[in-house]
Amino acid sequence: MVGLATGPSPADWSVFDTVRSVTWAVLVTLASGVLVGFVPAYLLERRRERHTLGTRWDTPLFTLSVEFISASQHFGHAAGRIPGAEPADRAAVAARAAEEQQKMRSLQIQLRLLGDVRVQRAARMVIRHAWAVMRVAQGDEDPRAAEYAGVPPHTRLSDALHDFIRASRAQLRVNDPETIATDEPADWPDLPEGRPLPLRLLMPWR
Repeated sequence: MVGLATGPSPADWSVFDTVRSVTWAVLVTLASGVLVGFVPAYLLERRRERHTLGTRWDTPLFTLSVEFISASQHFGHAAGRIPGAEPADRAAVAARAAEEQQKMRSLQIQLRLLGDVRVQRAARMVIRHAWAVMRVAQGDEDPRAAEYAGVPPHTRLSDALHDFIRASRAQLRVNDPETIATDEPADWPDLPEGRPLPLRLLMPWR
């Protein structure tokens, strides 16, 4: 006579529970290991992405700022030579100044794309005072003398360029962006630690 089928014995259930517990323990351990490796890597990657997004325009802005400053300095030097140039050289010197002035205008438009409001306004003021410098260099009266209480156009241009340098340094997150040094070591008073005190960058014609 065939016996009736019976269910798993208590011993079988015990083995089953043990296997299931071990299996879950292995899965939890594996999952924990994956998370331990994945989460820091994910957070690091996100941090890198945020840094990249936050600094992606720094290099183009730096390049434009340097080119704008260089063109402004070359313009100031050329314009400063116009009044004392020999008659035969005067037209060439004036053309060089005009060429640098046009380059400044072109760079200023590009700075509008990348610069913040402070950088844009500072660049615009450099262009504004360069125009007055050119007028005076060509023998005209300073058209904005009354507006600036008689401060010469070259001085206004130099001060405007200093403002532009500070504005660019601030947007580029340079340490102590408002402080720039002179070119003349004789103008550097010593700090208590013996280090020169940063002042402002003088234009080459000053």
